[in-house]
Amino acid sequence: MAVRKKIGYGSFALVFLVTGFLIQWKFGNELIISHSLFNVLGLDIYSNGTDGFHYPFLTSIPFWLLALLVSKRNSNDFGTLVSERVSELMLALSVIVIIGVLLIPFE
Repeated sequence: MAVRKKIGYGSFALVFLVTGFLIQWKFGNELIISHSLFNVLGLDIYSNGTDGFHYPFLTSIPFWLLALLVSKRNSNDFGTLVSERVSELMLALSVIVIIGVLLIPFE
C-alpha cells in the first residue's frame, strides 16, 4: 500500500510554480498578465523596443524561487517533490538565459 502525503504548507509550492507559468501564459484575446503589469507600470517589455531581451520573463523567477523554498522547507507534504524539481530546472534555465544575455549582448 502506497503512503499518501498530506496536503500542507508545502503543497502551496505547486500553486507558486503554476503561478510562475500562468503569469507568462497568453489568455484568449492576447492577454498576458506580465505584459499588462509592465504596461500599467510604464515599463518597456523588450530591451530594444519591439525585440531584444524579454523583461517580463523576469516576473516568473520570484514565483519559481518561492516554490523552491517552500518545497524544500516542507518536504513531507503533497506535491513538494515535483515542484522542487521543476522549479530547480526553471531557475537553472533562467540563470543560463540571463548569463547568456549578459555575455552576448543584442545589437
